[in-house]
Amino acid sequence: MTARPRVLCVAGSPSAASHTRALVGHIGGLLEQRGFDGGVADLAVLDLPRSHPDHYWSEAPHPVVQAREFIEAVLASDALVLGTPVYHSGYSGLLKSAVDLLPSDALAGKAVGLVSHAGGPRGSATACEQLRQVVKALGGWAVPMQVSTVSADFTPAAGGRRGLDVTGPVHARCVELADQLAAFTRAMRGAAGTAQVSTEGTAQIAMEGTSEDIPEVTPQDTPEVAA
Repeated sequence: MTARPRVLCVAGSPSAASHTRALVGHIGGLLEQRGFDGGVADLAVLDLPRSHPDHYWSEAPHPVVQAREFIEAVLASDALVLGTPVYHSGYSGLLKSAVDLLPSDALAGKAVGLVSHAGGPRGSATACEQLRQVVKALGGWAVPMQVSTVSADFTPAAGGRRGLDVTGPVHARCVELADQLAAFTRAMRGAAGTAQVSTEGTAQIAMEGTSEDIPEVTPQDTPEVAA
């Protein structure tokens, strides 16, 4: 039996219960509906170290357990979703620090979806464009569709959580992004023939299920700086 493709959704906000976390969780849920197994690496929760040249060039596993598990989870995934808040028209330092832990070919043969959230419309898509270059440098393929949200795209959910307004136009873009990720991932797996693209025994890195905790989208704004 062919293993189900696996997606890892990375939430690059330092804030707990952030819009970014809600957005990547929403897309992760859409991918689960398309036959993926998935999880969320929430960088607000993971205690990842800074990248260091000694570890980057070493062939030995990273000495810090959470860093090692994060790297293994990325390598074991068939597709990724990278989500970031927009800070000064750029992606978060927290996401950059996590990506810097990865080997230079970490995304080879993987489809990557890019999403961002900004407190206002100005510069909200810039972070995704910057991340395209990072994905390319790591050997990945960023799908054409990208999703950038603002606070108006979210509605309050129970318990103060945020959830994406599934009736809004942003949801349609999320669906298209999920469709593109699924199509490319299946094409890559098909091209690989009988080779196993998904790695079994994926690292269990403080990752939560994607579809359970999807928050809703009506966040509190912070001008140009959003979670």
